[in-house]
Amino acid sequence: MDRLERALEKSRRQRAALTPHPAESAESACAATDFTVDPMHGTLMESNRIVAHRARSAEADVYRQLRTQVLQIMNQSGFKALAITSPHYGDGKTTVALNLGISIALDLKQSVLLVDLDLRKPDLHRYLGVTPQVGLTDYLLNDTPLHDCLMRPPFERVSVLPAGSVMDRSSELLGAPKMIALAREMKARYPDRLVIYDMPPVLTQDDPIAFLPQIDAVLVVVRDGVTRQDDLKRCLTALAGANVIGTALNDCG
Repeated sequence: MDRLERALEKSRRQRAALTPHPAESAESACAATDFTVDPMHGTLMESNRIVAHRARSAEADVYRQLRTQVLQIMNQSGFKALAITSPHYGDGKTTVALNLGISIALDLKQSVLLVDLDLRKPDLHRYLGVTPQVGLTDYLLNDTPLHDCLMRPPFERVSVLPAGSVMDRSSELLGAPKMIALAREMKARYPDRLVIYDMPPVLTQDDPIAFLPQIDAVLVVVRDGVTRQDDLKRCLTALAGANVIGTALNDCG
């Protein structure tokens, strides 16, 4: 175990020593800074259905299988940015995004940045049991340093960018030059990092469509026994211009 810890620490030092982007780079101060949140209690993780970290678990195995399928597609195509969305709220997109991100980060060759892009109804922080003071919208609108917005939950190689202050006219903000530049930088900064966006539902607002040009691939979450076939068809039609790599069935069994 000591050898593994030393290897991970060496990897972190090597990553921090990489040549930084220019000084105006949004993430220029992030590599060497560790942002922490209080570790979640087991009961909180269980109640929020965060299971991917379990060593021996049928539920965790499901996410490992999903991880393998997603990584094969992403790596083969050189994709770095994955959006996770659904037809409606309540389908489980945030649960899948968080569990998939944790599972991917358990692969020692990968790191994950989870971004809450549901700016009207942000929810990712609640699953982590924290109330962030600032987030993405504060960076975009108030020039809050990005390193002040990032959080590091108690999982190795996982970072989180919460949504920040709630925004009503969010699609305009997602199409702004500053957001486009940030999305490109987050995708390009580290070769081992996958950016996972927890997106709003496709049939609820236009934000996913507005942000599609910055996304490499899309995973659609549907809820067993709840999502109607017509709604899934409408969702996939709206995403016709995107690279939809598959659907994930949530709440099965």
